[in-house]
Amino acid sequence: MENKSAQEINEIMATYEQKGVNQLIEDRLILAAANEKGLEIRPEVVDRRLKGIKDRYSNEDAFVAALSAQGMSITDLKNKIINQMKAHYIVDIEVKQKIFVNPQDVTKYYEAHQDDLTRKTKYNLQSIYISFDKGKDDARQRAMEAHRRLLAGEDFEKLRQEYSEFPSVGAVEEGQMVPAVEKVVFGLKLDEVSGPVEVEAGVYIFKAIGISPGHKASLVEARNDIYNRLYDEIFQKKFKEWVDQLSKKSYVEVR
Repeated sequence: MENKSAQEINEIMATYEQKGVNQLIEDRLILAAANEKGLEIRPEVVDRRLKGIKDRYSNEDAFVAALSAQGMSITDLKNKIINQMKAHYIVDIEVKQKIFVNPQDVTKYYEAHQDDLTRKTKYNLQSIYISFDKGKDDARQRAMEAHRRLLAGEDFEKLRQEYSEFPSVGAVEEGQMVPAVEKVVFGLKLDEVSGPVEVEAGVYIFKAIGISPGHKASLVEARNDIYNRLYDEIFQKKFKEWVDQLSKKSYVEVR
């Protein structure tokens, strides 16, 4: 958990550090636009965001130590959270709220790219996972025992509750699993149970409880994806235009 929180702090830091000069200038232009607009972030909103980060640590000392490792104080982190939120809101006001994706453009995109718009095969999986924490031999033995009981007709969910250390994997599609596991999973027939499958840290047993074959997407299926693609294209264009305007304005004011 603490590693996850440290990563979150690192991501906040990365917004302001380890960037090229152009990116840093862009960040400052955006923040200046937010300040000029008079945007303020309510203290309780900042505190809530800060608490969300702190709560992922085992205690206050661990949180402060993670900050110190980044050369930051709590005040520094609060200021960076405020600046991030201001930047988010000003981009939303000046760019995102002005974007319109024409439904006709969605249809045209679909007609021009039908062959590229496919849905990957998707499996819904029940799974039993036994880690190597108590040794590989122990995990392998327990996995073989569970597999024998499954082949004898015992209920998968009942055995999952007895043996598994994690919840079931659930829905996955091609490309989301490591190749060795994917080869086994995507070779299963509906309601078929796999043998024990070893991964780096443990052993899995899978059961396919649902299969959606890959197919060419209909307009209804693809509509949201196409909308998002077109939205992103427009956003990138308008965002660049807006930042260029800020840059020109800043240059004129400095002169």
